[in-house]
Amino acid sequence: MYMASVWLILSTLSAIVVPYSFINATVNHVSPSPNNIDYANSTESEINEYYSSLTEGQKGDELLDNLQNILKEGQIKVDYNTGYIEGESSKAWYGYSLYERNYDLSPLTEQEKNGKFKTSDIWINVLYLNSPIYIESSFNDENYKYYPNYPDLTGGPVTCLNASGAGLDREHILPKSFGFNMKDDIEGYKDLTAGCDAHNLHAGDNQANQQGHNSYPYGNVVDKNSDETKEITSKITGEIVGYLGFGSHGTEVFEPIDKDKGDIARSIFYMCARYHNYEDLGNGDETPAITLGNGIDKGTTRDPIETKDNPVAYGELDDLLKWNIEDPVSKYEITRNDLIYKNVQGNRNPFVDYPEWANACFDPENSDGIKFSNLNGSAYSFKIEATSEFKTSYNFLDNFSSKGLTTTLTEEDKEIQPVSVKYYLNNNEIKDGDTLLAFGNKDFFAMAETESGTFVSSNTIHIEITFSTLQIIIAGAVIVLILIILIIIFANLSKRNKKKVRKAVKNRLTKTRR
Repeated sequence: MYMASVWLILSTLSAIVVPYSFINATVNHVSPSPNNIDYANSTESEINEYYSSLTEGQKGDELLDNLQNILKEGQIKVDYNTGYIEGESSKAWYGYSLYERNYDLSPLTEQEKNGKFKTSDIWINVLYLNSPIYIESSFNDENYKYYPNYPDLTGGPVTCLNASGAGLDREHILPKSFGFNMKDDIEGYKDLTAGCDAHNLHAGDNQANQQGHNSYPYGNVVDKNSDETKEITSKITGEIVGYLGFGSHGTEVFEPIDKDKGDIARSIFYMCARYHNYEDLGNGDETPAITLGNGIDKGTTRDPIETKDNPVAYGELDDLLKWNIEDPVSKYEITRNDLIYKNVQGNRNPFVDYPEWANACFDPENSDGIKFSNLNGSAYSFKIEATSEFKTSYNFLDNFSSKGLTTTLTEEDKEIQPVSVKYYLNNNEIKDGDTLLAFGNKDFFAMAETESGTFVSSNTIHIEITFSTLQIIIAGAVIVLILIILIIIFANLSKRNKKKVRKAVKNRLTKTRR
């Protein structure tokens, strides 16, 4: 009887306290969890808050110094093998399954939205290949599939070539020999924060990595038909993945396919901002000082300490700045940036958020400095307005309705129609008819998708969710009931204790008489 009463109390308390704690929980970007993945795109206000210590007009070394301070704050060292938080999983390529995934071809399952993400039976985006690659069971099984005419899906998928040397590599876009490896330890980069940085590591085609990029700077090959130019072909798909030849400054460069040029440039810009100045993080973990230039040779391995007073230079800067414009930020980059920030490493790539900042950092003489406009390089603007019909006050457990909400999407001040519009309440997607399980003052906003695949977040409207009078009465009654039950239990305990005391005294007296 006693245990049953206690169990009743605990069950009642759990029914009240646990849901309340859950619905008011906030995303913790400092300690991400593989069991609670946040897939939502960051809003413009969230992104601006991340860079709130910056002021418009900053540029050059001042901007790079300030960006390094922002990007290193709360950064979590990633495990090289898994591409995820150290100690969270021992499965190779684990994190890549999350942030390299093609979510158009492999949309989230309902189970994934409330738990772990899949590491097999998914399509992933691969550096240097035109088509995403299908991972059936393992990144390393070499039994891949792809679409030969992607994004046209009618020609496949087909099974990839199974040639010797075919496969995927973890590609350091900015080569590890440029300041974050050890001369006397060929795998020393695995112990360094810079060597395992998720914003720099991508799943890439083996041949493009080993035979093409290697440690050469990226750049445009001047003459692709020259006898000195080497055409690089994937052993997975058989397609051309790039060219190794001479650039406009007379040094050997690797030119990848067009779809990756902007992604590559923005990853390199990130590395040169995050690792602008040398730092000793302790426990043998040092970060290098990296800068950008033109006419840079392949070079040899530089230890981090060697860059302390003499930053290591990588190139080709002129071409990277062009690529940043010619290949604008994609939906995939935006998603990857948010997933790494919220669930893996705890920091962002500012050049995915604001690609124009690259000129402010690396070509300051021809820049007026940074501005907080054109998020993701977008010329779009998306606004929501609440008419008198739109409800901004709800009771707990009411159903949400977007009735009375107007949306306006513009491109360079010209109104256009979005492909889709999704609504969010405190970063959680919400649809008409959904039950409101939150409580308090919440931020409501919308996200529009354009024909180009760009996602544009709207302004924020505040929605208040309170308990109704009836809910308060019921909650009060439950509390009173709990108190009554507790009083009864304690009263019973008191009676039992009294009986025990009386029995003990009686036994004592009996023994004394004897």
